[in-house]
Amino acid sequence: MQLKKSAIGLSLLATLVLLFGGWFLYQKMEIEEPIRTEVGQIHSATLGQLIIGKDKIEIDLKVTKPENFPQEYRELVANTSKLAGDKEVAIRVVNQSQAMNDIWKNGQFLFTEAIDLHQYSRIPQMVSEWKAENKLDEATALMDDANIYVYMKKGTEDFYTIVPRSKEKEVTARG
Repeated sequence: MQLKKSAIGLSLLATLVLLFGGWFLYQKMEIEEPIRTEVGQIHSATLGQLIIGKDKIEIDLKVTKPENFPQEYRELVANTSKLAGDKEVAIRVVNQSQAMNDIWKNGQFLFTEAIDLHQYSRIPQMVSEWKAENKLDEATALMDDANIYVYMKKGTEDFYTIVPRSKEKEVTARG
């Protein structure tokens, strides 16, 4: 009788090891490695952290070439969404120095107003004013059909944010 209990225990242990080992191997080979490869192909950012959870994948990026990042970001979002299957993908930019974040917070009211009123042409002028007022080395705002990308830099401190555009009541060209 004792032999049967130990055999059952060993077979249960072996089954659990195979089950969870297989799941871990699947996560590593079918999700994590392809996403790492995808992020590795980006020339405008580097991978900070990659967390793969049960329902969500979190990717932290440090933007190194802000002028090229929007195009690569769009491609990364599309490709990682395909790789993630039914998991939510959250891509965060970690360029968030405190001094630059304070400049962003001070101008955020007018920035948000321009977005809410769909007056996107005001944004580059606004960012230029921030650059002059705060003696920044760089300050740019780029836009595509889904987001607005704002970058500010002074010395070694920088700030990058991605602000989603609202599609409600927005006029779009139909071609």
